Amino acid sequence: MNAQDAAPRLTATSVLRLSREGGVAHMPGLARPRRIRCDRCSEAQRAELQALLDEAVRYGECQAPGADRRILHLGVEEGGEMPIWSLSVAEDSVPETLLRWWRLAVEDAFSSDDGDPA
Repeated sequence: MNAQDAAPRLTATSVLRLSREGGVAHMPGLARPRRIRCDRCSEAQRAELQALLDEAVRYGECQAPGADRRILHLGVEEGGEMPIWSLSVAEDSVPETLLRWWRLAVEDAFSSDDGDPA
């Protein structure tokens, strides 16, 4: 489960976990993991997420954040709570579209609505 590993293929049972950390000020709302349940996504949306994960892999694992650098943590779960793949990338190197998905996961129908922040 490292940056050299290709992102797994997302299926209808996959859950994409996204969280952010870093920056000058600690903001707990940013660090809270957000989930996108692929069973609530269309095929086109799942394909978009897959392309974004594949692109994130090309940026590679983030080594050491700077003083005001945010890190985006990505993870894929398949059929349970245990991640089958994870990657941490510098937020400033990922496509804006991936950050848009992170923002949508907060309250959109694509995320978990069971009250569990993880």
